[in-house]
Order: sequence, then structure tokens, then C-alpha cells
Amino acid sequence: MSQPSSFPAPSERFPAAFADWKRLLPHIAPALKNCMHSGISSMIKPLRSASLALALLLPATAHAQDSYGQAPGIDFELGLGAGVSPEYFGSSSYILSPVPVIRIQRLTLPNGRTFGGGPETGFSIGPSFDFIGKRSASDHPVLAGLDTVDAAVELGLSASYTFQNLRVSGDIRHGFGGHHGIRGEVGVDALFKPTEKLAIYAGPRFGFADDEFTNTYFGVSAAEAAVSAFPETAVDGGLLSTGLEVGARYDFNDTWAAESKASWSRLQGDAGDSPITAQGSRDQYGLSFALIRKFSIDF
Repeated sequence: MSQPSSFPAPSERFPAAFADWKRLLPHIAPALKNCMHSGISSMIKPLRSASLALALLLPATAHAQDSYGQAPGIDFELGLGAGVSPEYFGSSSYILSPVPVIRIQRLTLPNGRTFGGGPETGFSIGPSFDFIGKRSASDHPVLAGLDTVDAAVELGLSASYTFQNLRVSGDIRHGFGGHHGIRGEVGVDALFKPTEKLAIYAGPRFGFADDEFTNTYFGVSAAEAAVSAFPETAVDGGLLSTGLEVGARYDFNDTWAAESKASWSRLQGDAGDSPITAQGSRDQYGLSFALIRKFSIDF
């Protein structure tokens, strides 16, 4: 079926999307780094990782396209919930954390370019964000002798292709603050919509990271080994974890919705064999729930 002239083919419109995000990221990253150093990191310290909080609630699957006749404006969602996740990577202890909801559904600029608000199927691209909380031996005595790892912000890109009942997605991000490595995830989800208001997804997840990330969270330096019970350990990057995720969303009406997610992942390779993981568990679980309020503002 041919596309209407107001909706160009993906090959024509996504190069512009990449260019838009490429111009924006250099400005976003320094701003977030400044925020961390100015005290915002202490405000969100209870969050172990945005893989629990913001990764769920910032899917960032925006289409870049010509406007479908929408007036300039923004559709977004805000909300709050709670979730349970490991206290740090490889931990067997869990923490209850607040789950903030910040999601932009559609942004139409005055020049007519629209991000989001397109069809539910097809190719999508947008930003990816993650937050990893501070890890310190003072908070976790089992890590005595290991250096403190400051809170980190991860910025990057998310892309997905959605068929009628299947979604293939991937994220890749670069770290700022506590680590400067690269981390990402690939997922394949089966999509179900039992009713008009209820949507469910489920599928496998494959996490990956480079040496910089894995050595920050799973490695032990010679200096750390000298003052701790951990042996010196160098950790190679590559496949970080494999697991499963299932989630659901229920739209009560045009204003309110609720979302939940449950996940399990098992640390693989050197990360799974790390002495830090040996003090905890390879198996990492997560559970979260959030209540969401929808907003629409015209410019």
C-alpha cells in the first residue's frame, strides 16, 4: 500500500532525524553533567538504576516526519510509581525506589516537523536515557575496600521496528559521570492487545557493554585488591546479560493510565564470574508500577 505524500518513506525522513539528534546531544550531555555536579545526583540517589525507573518510562520511540496536520505543540506524560531492583549490579539485596514518569509522545515544531505521533507500526528512532546510582562501600559493607563509583548518566539512541504483533528494539548509550563506557540492550517482544485499553508485551533481552563499563562495575584493580578481600580482576566487555521482560499498560481514559513491568536477567561472561557478583547473585530481578497522567499543550 502506498504512503500518502504527507508521510514520506523512512529512507527520506530518518536522515533528518539523525541529524536533529546529533545536533541536540552535544548540548544535552554537558547540561546533565553540570546538573550532577550541582547536586541533582543527591536528589535522585535512592534510584539504583534507571533501568528500573526511567528506561521503562522513557521509551523514546519518536518518528521524525512531516506533520499530520497537527498544530505546533507537545503531548507528554508525567507520573510517579515505585519499583524494586538490585542495590547495585551483581547484588543479591534489593531496594524500593521511586519511579518517576517523563515521556514525550509527540512534539510538533512551528516549522511542521513532528517527532512522535505517527503510526503504531514501522520504524522509530529517538533518544535513550539511563541513570545509575552511586555505589559505595559505606552503603554496602560487603564491598569494603572497593572505590566509590559515582552516579552516572547515560545518553544515546533508541531504535525499534514494530510489526503488527512483534517489536524489535535496541538501545545504545554512552556514560557520563561514574563511568565513561558504552552500554546497550537488544530486545524482541511479542505484542498483545486483549482489549482496546490493555496492551501487553513480553520477550527476551540481551545486554552488552564495553570494557570501560564492565571494569567499572565488575572489575577489581590492584590497589583495591590490596585493601579488600577481592582478588585483582580485569573484566572484558561483550555480552553482559540475558533475560526476559514482561510489561503491561492500561489506559483508563484519555487522561489516566497505569504501567507495570517485571524483568529477570542473568549476568554473563566475565561480569557473571566477577568476585563482586560472587558476593551477590548472577540473577537480577526488577519490578515496577507507575500511575500516569497525560497532557497535551499547543504552542
